[in-house]
Amino acid sequence: MANKHDLPAPPIKSTEGQLLCLTICGYRRPGMSEDDYRRHMTQVSGPMTKELMVKYGIIGWRMLHNTTETRNLMRQLFNEHMINLADFDCFSQVTFKSIDGYKRMREDALYKKQISGDHINFADTQRSMMTIGWVTDVIENGKLVE
Repeated sequence: MANKHDLPAPPIKSTEGQLLCLTICGYRRPGMSEDDYRRHMTQVSGPMTKELMVKYGIIGWRMLHNTTETRNLMRQLFNEHMINLADFDCFSQVTFKSIDGYKRMREDALYKKQISGDHINFADTQRSMMTIGWVTDVIENGKLVE
């Protein structure tokens, strides 16, 4: 039996060429509306960050905003196995080949000067959470991945 502190098992295939995905489970800053939160992320933070991400080898970046309206859609999907609703305001997913590029990006002078400090303008950094995992594509662009 594995120790609870052991590293997770790599994907079934070799990790060479395997992508990692950093998922940030975000909460908006207290007092900020859902619209203002989404607007800041898509019109301020996103444009400010995306070129730097490409510079450091980021493969993809996706934001998923969970609003009151989209949370209400979940009522149609609950069943006896899935009954808990995540209350995060956003999932931000960053995909890369190596964690090193992401780490180098955070050391870039522009990131430190302009981007890092921007998080307090829209995010509840004390409640937001992160995780990272191997990407396994099963369906891509409507087609099965073999």
